[in-house]
Amino acid sequence: MMKVKMQKLNAVVIVLMFLLALPTVVISVNAHMPGARPPPPFELEPIVVLDAGREVKITIDDVAEYHASRVKKEPQICLCMACAFRATQLGISKIWGGEIPARDDLKIVSRLPTPGSRDCFQYVTGTGPKIETETKGEFEIVLPDGTHVTNMSNKNLKKLSKDITLDNFRFIICRKSTGECFEVVVKEGVFPEDFFELRKKVKFGIPEKATSEEKALFKSEWEDTRD
Repeated sequence: MMKVKMQKLNAVVIVLMFLLALPTVVISVNAHMPGARPPPPFELEPIVVLDAGREVKITIDDVAEYHASRVKKEPQICLCMACAFRATQLGISKIWGGEIPARDDLKIVSRLPTPGSRDCFQYVTGTGPKIETETKGEFEIVLPDGTHVTNMSNKNLKKLSKDITLDNFRFIICRKSTGECFEVVVKEGVFPEDFFELRKKVKFGIPEKATSEEKALFKSEWEDTRD
């Protein structure tokens, strides 16, 4: 990895809200949190892009299927994927308004080094492996300290994700042809104060293995945050 200087962006910062609870079919998410209760029903409009003039509709189920193929697991929607999907929707709506963005006019810069968010952003921009597309946008992961992540393998992202905090949940959506960018930020209070500390203990055993009580607490917080 190498250090890069983030380009100065005219970005508008607003709150990223989580999934709206509306009736629809729910896809499994338990693989990311064993034993978690099913989420409430929800519905998300698809992300629509133009690929060489052809309209492509991308649903969160499409992203979940793609993510499953990359990590060799059952289709699942995790927190990171949901955030990435919603951030993309919001950024596109703010920059393009009622227009449909061309895929190759779209650039996304994420501070979040996780496979779930990577697969969402790469699917939308057409930059991931085995995506049928005639055009490609751009996607980068740049950590809060300015480190440009060039190795986006599952193994490396899992390693980097050990230290994520709320500051990693920032996403910049750009229209390359005009240079206009919009930054989406998850608002404070969405994640409980001890969420990332517990996550580190439960998922990675750092600084020590989590107790059964801490595991139960984290599972409860994870479910509430996801919902």
